Amino acid sequence: MNNLRNNFWINNLIAIVSLISVSLLWKNNVLLFFVLFSIAVFMLYSSKSKQEIKTFIFCGLLGAAAESVAIHFGAWNYSNPDSYYIPAWLILLWGIASVFIARTYNNFKK
Repeated sequence: MNNLRNNFWINNLIAIVSLISVSLLWKNNVLLFFVLFSIAVFMLYSSKSKQEIKTFIFCGLLGAAAESVAIHFGAWNYSNPDSYYIPAWLILLWGIASVFIARTYNNFKK
């Protein structure tokens, strides 16, 4: 039970740090990319789960691609895009969010 509680807090801390990072660093795409990359490496290395790595990659790429398509058709825009209408760090953020959601689901399921 204690391990489950620790995982819960680590998972939430990762989400909060990711949110704060995006809120404060969105104007600097390169710095934000490396901060989110570091968070993602920590997140994935802490569990060493191949399923989480697959989820991260799949959801990161598809989430960002879906946003790129929506932006192309005028749904919204990013003020500082890198390519394909989105900032490069968005792929990492989608991956972090997907693993966060999967972990939260699994914590509630137990």
